[in-house]
Amino acid sequence: MRKILWLFVLVLFCPIFAIAQEAGNRAYGTPRRKPQINSGVLTGSTDGKAQVYFVEANVLMNMKADTFIAVFGLVQEAATPAESNSKINAQVAGFIKDLESLGIRRGDIFVDFITQNKIYDYTTSGSAVTEKFSGFETKKNIAVRYKDRELLEKILSAAAKGSIFDLIEVNYIVSDINGVHNRMYEEAVKIVKQKEASYATSFGIKLSPTNLANEKYDAFYPGELYAEYKAFEAGTTSGDYNRVVVRQRKTSTFFYEPLDASSFDSVINQMNIEPVVQFTLYLRLQYDLKK
Repeated sequence: MRKILWLFVLVLFCPIFAIAQEAGNRAYGTPRRKPQINSGVLTGSTDGKAQVYFVEANVLMNMKADTFIAVFGLVQEAATPAESNSKINAQVAGFIKDLESLGIRRGDIFVDFITQNKIYDYTTSGSAVTEKFSGFETKKNIAVRYKDRELLEKILSAAAKGSIFDLIEVNYIVSDINGVHNRMYEEAVKIVKQKEASYATSFGIKLSPTNLANEKYDAFYPGELYAEYKAFEAGTTSGDYNRVVVRQRKTSTFFYEPLDASSFDSVINQMNIEPVVQFTLYLRLQYDLKK
């Protein structure tokens, strides 16, 4: 048998909202989005005839959240709907009691009923495997709002005490969205005017604005900016066609991968070491040549 050692490094992109730095279990399932970036195409035509010109601006603004909302998933099974509902209500009540002992107000806790449905299982008799009704399950989510991000560790401990282990996501809230948009718009306008002046000075191209072609705001939250990572060494075998290969479980983890600042004309508030909400604005103006 010949073995060949090789290094396998797998990076899968999936975000979000407890996987490293508060991504939450939602990180396992959501595709990563991409921001609108400068196209680099600065000329075009209207109606296939008259030529027009464009100036683009792309702004990134990093903002720390002022509020966080952690969402936990709960599920209980029982022989009857009343029993499963009673079990999950007791679990919820115990968790809320522990949250209140941490100083979290009842008004900052919301219980969201998700579903109550039948569940089925299989039984084996000889060579027959039969699916049979086995009971009911009730699912609820609990959303917990807090301002001090250090409180999450204590919230997780309270959840674990109540046998709650599914942290679905942690939402980052920035309250002053209008202020963020206004600041980015001012910066984008400044960039556009600087480019207009630069084109005129450097190339003698003098432009006259005629239309706002694109204005796209977007926001990227930490929960959707985590990438999955696996790193391990493994061996391969050859010539053992009649043998069963039993593979070992490989450890995977996640890391926070923010938007690439190099794709933007301007970055307001440089990245620090902690995850932030990343707001973007793409602005594109249409021009004619000055006559």
